[in-house]
Amino acid sequence: MLLKDDLTNKINRLAKIGIALSAEKNINNFFKLILNEAINFTNSDAGTIYWVSDDKKFLEFQFVCTLSKNQNLENADVAKWPNIPLYDENDKKLMKTFVSYVTHTAKPKSIDNVYSQDIFSDTKKYDSANDYRSVSMAAIPLKNHEDDVLGIIQLINAMDDDGNIIPFSQDSITVFSSLASQAAIAMTNKTLVDGLENLLKQFMKSIAYALDKKSKDTGSHIERVAILTEMLANKIQIDNKKYKDFHFSQNELQEISIAGWMHDIGKITTPVYIMHKAKKLETIYDRIGLVKLRFELVESVIEKDNILYEYNGKKDEIEKANKILKKLKKYSEFIKQTNSGSEFMTDEDIELLDAIYNFEYTSNEKTYRLITEDEKKNLSIHTGTLLPEEFEKMREHALVSHEMLTQLTFPKKFKNVTLYASGHHEKLNGTGYPFGICDKDLPLQSRMLAITDFFEALTATDRPYKKGKTLSESLQIMAISAKDNEIDKDLLNLFIDSGLYLEYAEKFLKKEQINDFDINKVKNIYN
Repeated sequence: MLLKDDLTNKINRLAKIGIALSAEKNINNFFKLILNEAINFTNSDAGTIYWVSDDKKFLEFQFVCTLSKNQNLENADVAKWPNIPLYDENDKKLMKTFVSYVTHTAKPKSIDNVYSQDIFSDTKKYDSANDYRSVSMAAIPLKNHEDDVLGIIQLINAMDDDGNIIPFSQDSITVFSSLASQAAIAMTNKTLVDGLENLLKQFMKSIAYALDKKSKDTGSHIERVAILTEMLANKIQIDNKKYKDFHFSQNELQEISIAGWMHDIGKITTPVYIMHKAKKLETIYDRIGLVKLRFELVESVIEKDNILYEYNGKKDEIEKANKILKKLKKYSEFIKQTNSGSEFMTDEDIELLDAIYNFEYTSNEKTYRLITEDEKKNLSIHTGTLLPEEFEKMREHALVSHEMLTQLTFPKKFKNVTLYASGHHEKLNGTGYPFGICDKDLPLQSRMLAITDFFEALTATDRPYKKGKTLSESLQIMAISAKDNEIDKDLLNLFIDSGLYLEYAEKFLKKEQINDFDINKVKNIYN
């Protein structure tokens, strides 16, 4: 029985331990502290903490301490200790090992003398293998809020003040149980927090997967931007120039990664035909096929009319019809070329398109046209394949990303995910979207995403509406953007000087995209 003063001291000590434990964030340090205090409180020679394996079939050594062998929590090599099986080959519970017994019964247990009983015979085998003699033992299961056993704390050989091995007293077991309870709560909390964080990450991956199903190119884009952003964050960590005094914490690195995975979540609401609009006439399908059929129909009608003209000897009509056929061939080639969206539409191109739209051919009192008003509108797009209203709809994804992410209550350590993710199309000069934020209000993390998103978009080879640009082309375009104060010059310098652009290229680009060029000429554009 503990004396009153001794009991008071132990209670005070437990309170101090509780305060120290609550302040400890590192779970490994937490359990080292728990095991160390359990050994001290019970005056034991040795102690071990086991985790139940993910498949629930083994106990895995996590922390081991044996004072008589000068084996402390810092120098003990747990890797050499084999896992303790909980079941045999027929999935029958193994009960001959002390800690496996406590795991299966989920109740505390103590033994006064291992060698005076025959139930836990495996303990003697472990002693023989490790040149040790276990006498008194105690073990407490670590259980979560659902009463599942997560692990075991085991103590071996309690000793009196003279160093003699004695049984574990009930008072020692009570104190031991209190420490184990704190350990179980901490372990449960960590498991729950890890589970929630894993759920968040799985949710992000599932959203990327959904976008991948909706648009094969966008899904790959999200993954590549997330990877490239993480790579850029790591380059900042080791930079010895501009960012030498800057350092991301582990939480901040995770926050950046999450923002990378979530930056295009708003594209869930972007219509598929806009995301996939590889040609100007494309909606759900490319309407160039319909236009081609109209051309072929008009040509066949003219050719039939020509037969009649020839039969009736109308040479002037035949010559006129042949001129129209020649013109149709020119029109057809122009429509095919214009539909690609790869070239800028000049004033002359627009005039020719007007002529095609206004073309009419009448035969047997029926008038034939080549293109509709909507087709003309789409073919008139000066550059690219999107109409102004479609471009705005595409841009809208950044605002939708912001609105969707705002609905989520992120953990405090990830509170800036929404800001970082929705700002990847903002520009330092304030001309970006969705909010027109300028440099003084644009955090480094959003600037990083702007760089990585831009570079991936330029070099991507899986977009149906464009070819992936070479490294020289991509970096020249980015250099001009930096010169115009759209993207961060310092980040672009790091992106280039660290060789990150080349590291990424070697992983994700085609060989023909990785071309030789003078990098200093590129940097001179904006420096």
